[in-house]
Amino acid sequence: MAKFDRLKMVELVKVEDPDSQGGLTLEFQENIKLQIKIVDGKLVSEFI
Repeated sequence: MAKFDRLKMVELVKVEDPDSQGGLTLEFQENIKLQIKIVDGKLVSEFI
């Protein structure tokens, strides 16, 4: 879970559901974006 440490105490600003790639994008303060999608039947998340 260390991957998500940078999101601690950061406010969620916007949610795109679905986003342009058919997944979910969460936009936080400080211009942090987290994209969540399903790839080959598995849930994948990445900061963009």
